[in-house]
Amino acid sequence: MIKLFRNIRQNLLNEGKTSKYFKYAIGEIVLVVIGILIALQVSNWNKQNEDRKLEKRYVSELILDLQKDSIFIADTRQTSYQQMLSKSKLTEYFEGQQFTEDSLIVYFGDQWKPVPKFNPITTTLDELKSTGNIRVIQNSTIRRKILETYNYYTTHINNTQERYHIQQNALGNLVISKVPNLFVEFYKTKEKIDIKPVLDDYEIKNCFLGNFANGFNEALRELQTKNAELLYALRNESEKLLK
Repeated sequence: MIKLFRNIRQNLLNEGKTSKYFKYAIGEIVLVVIGILIALQVSNWNKQNEDRKLEKRYVSELILDLQKDSIFIADTRQTSYQQMLSKSKLTEYFEGQQFTEDSLIVYFGDQWKPVPKFNPITTTLDELKSTGNIRVIQNSTIRRKILETYNYYTTHINNTQERYHIQQNALGNLVISKVPNLFVEFYKTKEKIDIKPVLDDYEIKNCFLGNFANGFNEALRELQTKNAELLYALRNESEKLLK
């Protein structure tokens, strides 16, 4: 094809048909430009098609990650809620209400054993950030909500969760120092602990009252809400992408 065009141009020049040559040359340039534009359009279409496939995959994988987080948060919050209820009962005991020693031992055991730490699954988010592919998620509101939710996770872990576990570790260490045979008596021999002197110890009581169980449970509720909101938004977005 190139050789044919070259021959046509050469013949026009040899015949002295300059005006026709220029018209032909302009036409040839136009054809080249059109060809380039078509090639660019095809390339752009392919890129957009690839981006849409990536977007569907990322949204789907984010949903799976968040679903696993949701299960863990729900289980953790349930454990935390039990700890909060037990703290309420022990507070009533300190205020003069009577309980059986067996009940007090259960309430006591719930207090100094910390709730499991939340470590979110960030595999998909990490890939989005490291590759710069966060851009393939077209909905800017969704993009912002993804980043805000995972930033909230980080804030929860570094602040609320860290504070809670520091206080729980302090309470646990204090209890063990005050009741050195705790594990032997309760977990191995199953003998009853003389619980009232333990609870009436000023240091243990003071540390227990400041163990942040109530605040931590509320923080987990907020974490669960953030997770649920993003999951809802991503599921709606996934349905739109599949249409």
